[in-house]
Amino acid sequence: MRRIAEKVAIVAQICITLVFVITTLLYLFNIIPENVALSNNGVLGTLIGILAIVYLLLSGYIVYVNFSETENVRQVLLHCDSESATHAGVKVVKNIVKSCAKRVTGLRVRKMKMRLDERNGVVLTLKINVATHNVSESVDTLRCLIADAFKNSLGLTFNSINFEIRRLKSSYKPDVEKARKLAKTLTQQRELSSDIYEQPFKDNCEACRKADETAESNDEQTDLDAVADIREQLHENGQNSVGDSDETDRE
Repeated sequence: MRRIAEKVAIVAQICITLVFVITTLLYLFNIIPENVALSNNGVLGTLIGILAIVYLLLSGYIVYVNFSETENVRQVLLHCDSESATHAGVKVVKNIVKSCAKRVTGLRVRKMKMRLDERNGVVLTLKINVATHNVSESVDTLRCLIADAFKNSLGLTFNSINFEIRRLKSSYKPDVEKARKLAKTLTQQRELSSDIYEQPFKDNCEACRKADETAESNDEQTDLDAVADIREQLHENGQNSVGDSDETDRE
């Protein structure tokens, strides 16, 4: 039904567009005088205004249909061959889902939707009320029950079964003392891991500092040795000079 309405809206929009185009062309070629709408008590102007409003409404509807959620399925195909086809209506699906939900304590199905996905498979979406503290286990139980019931009764397999929790009533009360202990443990683990990660950097920095001190001490020792060599060489040169001067005086 929705697809048919969309096709009708597209055809009507095309017709209104043609009316606007033809009217504009008639005005451009002076076939229709400029003030004909006023001279005929505004009949043509009123008609164009109505068509413009209808055009905007049709455009909004087409945009909504194309960009909104995929159309809900009212019936699903179970079996089809060259001679016959078997379908199951949405009421049958609802009855099976509700019968499965009654077997799970604390769950109640409030609303159900079926739609087609990109692979033309059926996606089941359930809006539920939950009155149990173990939500995950209850939802998984209902999912397995629904999958088993449809597979063995109708031979239908859903591509996906989604759940939306609309209301939650849980009797679970968290243990504050336990949470505080866990928080302290997490803090200690975080500090310990921080120390473990920072220790290699500290060791590397200490090694680099020792290497720098060793290099500086080696450089200083090298400089002292060089100065000692220079002094020794100067001393030897001075003695040689004194010896030469004595020999000269003797001559």
